Amino acid sequence: MRKNRKIAVIGECMIELSGRVFEAQAQNYGGDTLNTAVYLSRLLPSLNPYYITALGTDNYSRGMIYHWQHEGINTSLVMTYPHKLPGMYAIETDDFGERSFHYWRNDSAARYMCQHPDFVSKMTSLADADLIYLSGISLAVLPKAGKTQLLKILAELKAQGVKIAVDSNYRPRLWSDAAEAREWLDKLYQLSDIALVTADDEELLLDRKNLHAGDIAQRLHDLGIKQVVVKLGADGAMWSQNNQHGFVCGDSVENVVDTTAAGDSFNAAYLAAWCASMDMAECCYWGNSLAAQVIQHKGAIVSNEHTSHLTDSMRTKNDE
Repeated sequence: MRKNRKIAVIGECMIELSGRVFEAQAQNYGGDTLNTAVYLSRLLPSLNPYYITALGTDNYSRGMIYHWQHEGINTSLVMTYPHKLPGMYAIETDDFGERSFHYWRNDSAARYMCQHPDFVSKMTSLADADLIYLSGISLAVLPKAGKTQLLKILAELKAQGVKIAVDSNYRPRLWSDAAEAREWLDKLYQLSDIALVTADDEELLLDRKNLHAGDIAQRLHDLGIKQVVVKLGADGAMWSQNNQHGFVCGDSVENVVDTTAAGDSFNAAYLAAWCASMDMAECCYWGNSLAAQVIQHKGAIVSNEHTSHLTDSMRTKNDE
């Protein structure tokens, strides 16, 4: 890996509460892009990826920044609003172990990150970055003006040679309807160099069942994306580039505990391998390997001990 790799991740991280209603609840934080940033940092500790978001000045916000820095994430591009708070979500668990999610994010600080007076200067400081990663959720949580501003500055950075990677992470509740989501996500796709999408998300977005991975990849290539990966859950992933494609089988997992962040961790390992100049098949192998470890444990960000062997292997590969 080049020692001066510079990667930035854009998105939203929220306060997480989990447990039974009006009983003792665990506190944590979570967000799709933050999960990716954490695993990326663990796999390549020297990378120190930047995380771009907006938080408040409250103790929860300060606590998140402290933990992110402990994970090796560069927080110098995090913006703050004195009179706003992070978003929050609660995971409610019933007597049968089924989970329900409830969100409070409509007035979160992250929703207004693109209107922050420092947003343009923070983003333009990434003109020398190798890659910027974001998801459809990063775009969905913004108001229309924010979406427009974000795409505009991404286009400017792309014109300066910065690569852009995206995962659609389509969540219907964040959009007025699928047509609106397709309009904005296609605009984002048209700026992207790498797409790391999940087949289920694309089927839902396009309202088409049983889409072949090759058809999903071709649609994204038609929008101008050079590298396309279609994640297929337990079946692994398909990669496609320059009229070539292949399938990389997923790792066999007998005891699936929690699939939260399976896609986020796949993306992190894929991008870590990309940083080490591996080919797409190798990148998918690493993505499958990390996701397989993560889904065997509870929570989006699992203990370091569960992924340390992959970190060691990645370091060895990177030093070759």
